[in-house]
Amino acid sequence: MRALDDAVVLEIGDVTGVEYAGKLLADLGARVVKIEPPDGARSRHQPPFQGDASDPDSSIHFWYYNTSKESVVCDVTTAQGRERLQALLPGATVVLDGGDAPLPAMLGLAGTGAEALGQGIVYCRITPFGDDGPWAGYRSSDLVQLAVGGIMASCGYDDPTAHPVAPSGSQSHHMTGVNIAMGVLVALLGRSRTGAAAPLDVSAHDCVALSTEMAFTYWEYQRTTPRRQTGRHARPYDTSAWNHLCRDGRYVSCLPLYLTDDRFAAMVDWFDEHGCAGNLRDPRYATRDQRTALLDEIIPVIAEFCARQDSDYVFHEGQARRLPWAPVGATWDLLADPHFIDREAFVMVARPEPDATFSYPGAPYKLSRTPWSLTGHAPSLPHPEAPAHPAALVAKGGNA
Repeated sequence: MRALDDAVVLEIGDVTGVEYAGKLLADLGARVVKIEPPDGARSRHQPPFQGDASDPDSSIHFWYYNTSKESVVCDVTTAQGRERLQALLPGATVVLDGGDAPLPAMLGLAGTGAEALGQGIVYCRITPFGDDGPWAGYRSSDLVQLAVGGIMASCGYDDPTAHPVAPSGSQSHHMTGVNIAMGVLVALLGRSRTGAAAPLDVSAHDCVALSTEMAFTYWEYQRTTPRRQTGRHARPYDTSAWNHLCRDGRYVSCLPLYLTDDRFAAMVDWFDEHGCAGNLRDPRYATRDQRTALLDEIIPVIAEFCARQDSDYVFHEGQARRLPWAPVGATWDLLADPHFIDREAFVMVARPEPDATFSYPGAPYKLSRTPWSLTGHAPSLPHPEAPAHPAALVAKGGNA
């Protein structure tokens, strides 16, 4: 048994985190039915593609974000398509609505919220900026959200004239998707206690603005603005380099917690074993305040030490000496990481076309009684004429 085995989720729209939220719920056991237009969800057409064949069933992006789901085609631009979608509502527990217009209005139902869809349905409306407010209806993208939400202002390089940098990997969609999933879980919990299903209103802009780390608090409490710094947290003041190049060509991130007395002593002893301690035993480095003031002298010693060692050695030996240091891993490093392998962080998923198995990210959490499980590959695009009634839906990972 899994946590959401009794839930049926209709997923409408594939932007602003809706797809990721649907995946999180599906991998917890919910039966997630993805509603697609006749030519498929937009994400089906997003590269990269398996074998460079840019057809709707070959998008690797779509494969990942739609595991454990089913798919139904509903052309909501036609009356028949809207009737087809409305027929699915009585069997739904949750509706994730990321459409351009709210679902009740699109279907011509009386009312504006969950009461229009059916008794007990958890209705979650997801938009870039909300359905009300001065920005309601504005168009968006991951890049737009990271810009107007404040994330980009804190990401970039030491050069104050350099452009801000957006984190890659659809970060705003993930922030939004996680918050959608959490909101739905809370709503389901509330319904189990009160019998009433509370509607949800999730704005991607709100989710991103809540994820600006310390930038907001620096301004709110100190009226200071953090500056972008290469490979480090943005701060109102300049900080010293954390990332150092090792002998094997990889970088190691050396967080400055070594400034505490015990860690500094352990680091100096370690460096001394390699003849690389320089003058760090000098009394000028005796206290934390002194060391903080002399970081510009300490950092070159650390950089020189790292340059003489391989990153794997710096990582493991540093951790053994209670130094929170770690190599900057590339994507291909993760798949071969023995720690990830031991914890089964990646799982193999079989696809019928092509007839092969592929490695996917696995469970983001480990539940002992209701375990996470990726139960099937992303569905192929079904034929528009395929049945769409819940009774006709096949097992997870298939089509209607």
